[in-house]
Amino acid sequence: MIRYFLGVTWQLIIKNPIKILAMILAIISYNYAGSFKSGTYKEPIVKEFNDGGSWVYIARSTSNSSGYEVMTTQSKQKLVDNCLVLEDYDDRNVLLWILFGLTSLVFVISTIIGLLNGDDDIGWDLDSCQEISINNLIYCELEGDTFYYMAFGRLIGRSKTQVKSRSIADSFYIYTLSDLKKCPKFSTKTQKRNNLLDKLGI
Repeated sequence: MIRYFLGVTWQLIIKNPIKILAMILAIISYNYAGSFKSGTYKEPIVKEFNDGGSWVYIARSTSNSSGYEVMTTQSKQKLVDNCLVLEDYDDRNVLLWILFGLTSLVFVISTIIGLLNGDDDIGWDLDSCQEISINNLIYCELEGDTFYYMAFGRLIGRSKTQVKSRSIADSFYIYTLSDLKKCPKFSTKTQKRNNLLDKLGI
């Protein structure tokens, strides 16, 4: 069973490289976003005063046409050397949050559209992944003039002529694990003889 689930997982990866890449990038960016420590910078304060419960700080600013910048806080801030110490959020954190948002959107939107429209080109193409995985697990044994096709100890079908390896599952209408479970348990005469010899230790 593990081989089947590993096979389905592998098929999902190779058939959906963009969605898998988006998912991986979303996980990585989410884990590292906010991990870069914020720096600090000092803003020289010209004047501070209380205005109806709020504290107002006026600093010189070359980017403002008035030459001053007004900052308001709910509590009195501690000044260091007559400067307001402000936090400078690391730009790398911002970029990682943006990357997380974009990759999450790609992953979620493509998945939802694929599921709603039943479009295999956009969706995960799970049916095809299951069929390929089942097909890869099917093995054939020739006994007499009959080809027996089996997987997990169940008889999928028999044929007088050999079936092409790429279409075994399709030829016998076995597409999923539940389809396989409906097949009867079976062993060829050769398998039964080998099992008996193994039990006898020969």
